[in-house]
Amino acid sequence: MSIEIGKKTNIPSYPNIQKDVLITYPEPPKDLTQGKFMDLIKYFGPGAILASITIGSGEVFFASRGGAIFGYAILWCFMLGAVMKGVQTYTANRYITLTGEHPMNRWAYIFPGPKGWFPLLMGILSIFCFPFWQGGISSLLGTLLSKNFAFFSTQIWASLLILGAFSLFMAGGYDAMEKAQTAIVGTMVVALLVAVVAAKPDWLQVLIGSFIPTIPSYEPWIAAKYPSIAGRPVWVEVVTYLGAIGGGTYDYIGYTGLMREKGWGVLGREDLDQIRDYLDGLQEGQRIPLSEDPEEVRKGLAWAKAPFMDNLVSFVLLVIFTIGFMVNGAVILNTAQLVPANNDMLTHQAKFLTQIHPMLVYLYYLAVFCALFGTIYGCYMGYVYTTYETFAPVSRKIKELGFKGIKLPVSLYIALGGLVAVWTGLNPVAIITPASILGGVLTGGIWCLAMYWTDRKMMPKSYQLGTAASVLLIISGIVMTILGIIAVLQYLKVL
Repeated sequence: MSIEIGKKTNIPSYPNIQKDVLITYPEPPKDLTQGKFMDLIKYFGPGAILASITIGSGEVFFASRGGAIFGYAILWCFMLGAVMKGVQTYTANRYITLTGEHPMNRWAYIFPGPKGWFPLLMGILSIFCFPFWQGGISSLLGTLLSKNFAFFSTQIWASLLILGAFSLFMAGGYDAMEKAQTAIVGTMVVALLVAVVAAKPDWLQVLIGSFIPTIPSYEPWIAAKYPSIAGRPVWVEVVTYLGAIGGGTYDYIGYTGLMREKGWGVLGREDLDQIRDYLDGLQEGQRIPLSEDPEEVRKGLAWAKAPFMDNLVSFVLLVIFTIGFMVNGAVILNTAQLVPANNDMLTHQAKFLTQIHPMLVYLYYLAVFCALFGTIYGCYMGYVYTTYETFAPVSRKIKELGFKGIKLPVSLYIALGGLVAVWTGLNPVAIITPASILGGVLTGGIWCLAMYWTDRKMMPKSYQLGTAASVLLIISGIVMTILGIIAVLQYLKVL
């Protein structure tokens, strides 16, 4: 049977592409070609899973903690992190939509050295982080449940949460996951907006803290009341926040993989497997053979609006959550000299709503439970995709098994590894810190630099990122790499 991929035509600018084969696009829906915002908003889907996975850890706990410790002064760091990670994920999601292959697959070929060493490095560092996040977030929620329902210990509650989420994930599918996580995010939005309005923050200080960088430092009362926090290097504390907010590479490899579920762009072609095999055979120096016919470019860039909108809505929500929890931390907890730490990692945040009425504590508990359980639940979907996209470029067997074929063993690794992390008895901050620094910041910087190189080396000029996106990608890569290295060295007490 012959393989036909789109149109066949001469390619004078890329003469060494075999058989002059060009990849073309399905006709995009009118919603994408017209580009009206209210029409594009319906393409928010995979981003709901990303948002619910990351909100539980980064925003509920670490944003509140950052506001409690540093006040408004550190808002700029969270805003910078959201922008950098938004650029990181969008460029990868755009690439898979336009080409049909995950960036991890291309990285198996374009870097000098043994095939697949780079995606394996990125992926293994990410997979190493899975149990830390699953155990750490489960312990966070387990601590809250044990304080309010004392008949179980933190470890038992956390174990029940891990196993319960595992069971639900194995029984459900992508559609159920997306709907559930969208509902969870909606619940959190309602609760948070109520809390922010009630806090009555100094909005001028919010603006100053968001856009004028200042070097953070611990106030004297931190050393007096929380010596364990004061003993952590400031940049380890700050970079841990940066890594937790919005997720990390361990989430993003899977988030990009989730684009396959939507069938946008080349991912919607019936001969996608043949296209992927064809791309695997490209020789050194060849670009992705996308048709540069103006009509095909129009269709391709129209399809790129879908991941852009999904990414935009997801990160706008993350920014809203981050500012909301951090502002409440600065207004309420910093003033009262209370920091989410030790056994009170989620207790103090109840004040965000009880200042309005004591009965709203139940809304807080519902929202936090939804957020954290959504994270525990969503980790399975995201991390299975992360594992698949890591090993598929270097293992034909994994590629053939697909997502469904590795779903059970990877989910068992996440669950069992999370249980081990829970029963070590370490507090969630200690469990999460190395994962946040490595997977949330350092590998994110490396990812951005690799994505810029891939865009310039592999994409035809008509499809390359614009100047603004390219500059943001380079800056994000440099900043996250440097901050990650500094935090690792400080964590290891080298600096």
